[in-house]
Amino acid sequence: MKSRSLMIFLLFVGYAVVYIDKTVMGFALLPIEREFNLQPEQLGYITGIFFLAYSIFQIPAGWLNDRFGYKKVLGMSLFLLGGFALCFGALGFSLGLLITFRFLSGVGHSGYPASCAKAVVSNFAVEKRTFAQSILLSSAGLAMTAGPLIAVYSLDHLGWRGSFSILGLLAFAIAAAIVILVPNPPKAQVRTGVKTGYRELLKNPIVVLLFVSIFCINIPSYGLMAWLPKYLVQQRGMSLDVSGLVVATGGLGIWISSLATGWLVGRYMQGKEPKVIFCCALLSALCIWLVFTSSSAVTAGLFLFLGYVFLMASFVTVFTLPMKRLPAEVMGAAMGIINTGGTLGGFVAPIAMGYLITASHSYLSTFVFLALAMVMAGLAILPLAIKPRAPMRDVA
Repeated sequence: MKSRSLMIFLLFVGYAVVYIDKTVMGFALLPIEREFNLQPEQLGYITGIFFLAYSIFQIPAGWLNDRFGYKKVLGMSLFLLGGFALCFGALGFSLGLLITFRFLSGVGHSGYPASCAKAVVSNFAVEKRTFAQSILLSSAGLAMTAGPLIAVYSLDHLGWRGSFSILGLLAFAIAAAIVILVPNPPKAQVRTGVKTGYRELLKNPIVVLLFVSIFCINIPSYGLMAWLPKYLVQQRGMSLDVSGLVVATGGLGIWISSLATGWLVGRYMQGKEPKVIFCCALLSALCIWLVFTSSSAVTAGLFLFLGYVFLMASFVTVFTLPMKRLPAEVMGAAMGIINTGGTLGGFVAPIAMGYLITASHSYLSTFVFLALAMVMAGLAILPLAIKPRAPMRDVA
């Protein structure tokens, strides 16, 4: 039990670093835009290319987890993230280099979510997996609550280059701690009759529908992360400090929702997960639209808080559902496929928003785009609600 708690703590800290990297990027776009005189679509490429790499390497990362174990992939992911964050800050002297280093950072990120999911499935009984995974995912709330405040302070005192350099060193430290302190994976007991090929997984309706749903959920999740600070400063006239506080309220919503959803769904809503996802997705869409119509920082922060509460409830439930309904032997591969949908959403969102802003000279179309994505996330999951499956009862 003690080793499991230490493992969850270290994976949580590593997840926080991963999310802070993406949060700081949204604020760093402002000084990067000024330094290189970039257009919105060019800024979209810097953030979007990261998620393209993240998407491409999700499935290989899932295979590496099933083949070599989660511990090795966790360490490798954070070492790569740290190295290319350092390169982004220290060597990013042109748009081409910035895009290249963010692409390579995405390669490093790609192994982390599937590795954490594999670690949870390998060390926790089915009924405890939702809460254990929700603790890890709540790191997004920490990153988005503290991340904007850290980003504003760091950008003011260190600049965007120094900020990413420090982030890289921090990733190195967490990677070393995981390699030294996290226990080795238990030996897998392969069950007879379990089909583990990617072809079989791609035919599985659970995998396909969750792929589509998490793709749609991550469009507003990463779209807001990339563009909301710029929107609040340039369109609503807020200072960078005030915009940081508004974004931080969203992070607080993520944090609260992650832990509450993991406990509530794991304890009271077993078998009803698709309905939870559908209802929360619609409520999140409404709140995202209300962020756009808000005329003050207080109301924008309130609706952003609620929007992220419901968005994260959808995300946590989607992300933990395969842990209950799929065999442990294929978990790395399955989570790699499903999370590829999420990272593709992160790739599409900032680039699409950049083009929408350039074409319309307004953020109206972008918020319509984000709200509709959440509606589609809820609709995509409805086939699983019509014919629910009993959760797995085995212990990995």
